[in-house]
Amino acid sequence: MPKILVTFALRQEGVPFERRLTQRTGTGEMIVGRLDSCEVGITWLGMCLRDHKKFNGIVTKFQPGIVINSGFAGAVRTLLEPGDFLLGENFSSPGLLSRLRTEQIFDASGVFECVEKVAEPPTKMRIGARANIVAVDLESAAFAAICTKRSVPFVTARMVSDRYDESIPRIFLGQGPARTKDIFDAVWFGSRMIQLRHRLADRLKALIDAGSKCLD
Repeated sequence: MPKILVTFALRQEGVPFERRLTQRTGTGEMIVGRLDSCEVGITWLGMCLRDHKKFNGIVTKFQPGIVINSGFAGAVRTLLEPGDFLLGENFSSPGLLSRLRTEQIFDASGVFECVEKVAEPPTKMRIGARANIVAVDLESAAFAAICTKRSVPFVTARMVSDRYDESIPRIFLGQGPARTKDIFDAVWFGSRMIQLRHRLADRLKALIDAGSKCLD
């Protein structure tokens, strides 16, 4: 049976996808279940993937044939919109890239830039001025380095949460509201993210269908 491990930075990013799995079992570190004929594990890396030992331990225990680094990313290209599903070319195994490019799963592909903190619009615009960079996130570089060292095939596939000219509301960054508008911004952004998480679950299902074929 094909085994695929899906990682998110935070558990809430993947809750709708987690609910797609049947026969779910697990602990605080990982959920394991079935998606059609594929055995799927889900784990949470934490923002910036600081706990390398935990991730290495999960890969050792689960022994996946493919690892999918998913969740959300900030767009740096002007034409990308929230809900677009992106393939991170520089943080994916070359062998998987050549096969996945033929699938009608992704809205765009290109280079991801890994940053140390959530990027504000000026930072995203500056990064976007460089050729072929499509998005920024916090974990993909560390994720790819670990998978490469372990010789595990991997792919980075993330959904746009915020446009190049948008900021993440303060409340979502663990900061208190500075003005009433911050509360309204957080409610609006939270409502959008609820919809995007379900869309992400749909795209991940399609990606796993394609990925399981790579393991046959």
